[in-house]
Amino acid sequence: MSYIKAIYFDLDQCNEDFVKGIRFLEQCSIEDSIACFKSAYSSGPVDDRLFPKYKSYYGLSCLLSGDDTAISICRNIVIKCPYDADVCLNLARAEVFIDNRKAAIQVIDKGLIFSAHHDGLNAFKSKLGVRGRRILPFLSRDNRFNILLGRLIRRKK
Repeated sequence: MSYIKAIYFDLDQCNEDFVKGIRFLEQCSIEDSIACFKSAYSSGPVDDRLFPKYKSYYGLSCLLSGDDTAISICRNIVIKCPYDADVCLNLARAEVFIDNRKAAIQVIDKGLIFSAHHDGLNAFKSKLGVRGRRILPFLSRDNRFNILLGRLIRRKK
C-alpha cells in the first residue's frame, strides 16, 4: 500500500514524536513509526484535541506491521471523532489494507461530509476510483438517458 502524504496545517502544534512518526511512516519504517506514535499519544492527556490523530496513526502503523487487531483502534477513533478528516483517511487506508473497499468508501464519504476539501480524502477517493451518483437513480448506469444527462451536466461544470 502506498502512503499518501496528508496535508497538515497544524504540524507545528503537534508533538515532536508524532512529527518523527510521520517521517518514519513516509519512509516505510513501520516499527520506528509505531514507537513514535505510541510515545506521542501516551505523552499527553486523552482530551487533547490531537490525541485522536496520534492514536489513529498508531493504529494504522500497527496494522501495517501485521497486527490485524489494530483495525479496531482506527474504527473506534472514527466513531469518537468523525469530524477529523485525517482520522477518517487513516481508517480508509486501513480498510483498504485489509481488503474492505466498501467500508473504506463509506468512511471517506463520512469524512468528506465534515471536510469536503480535504486533499488526502479526495486523493484517496480518486485513487480508489469511486464513481459519482447516478443522475437518475431509478435508472441503471448503462441507461442512455443517464449517460447523456451525466455527460451534459459534467461538461457544464
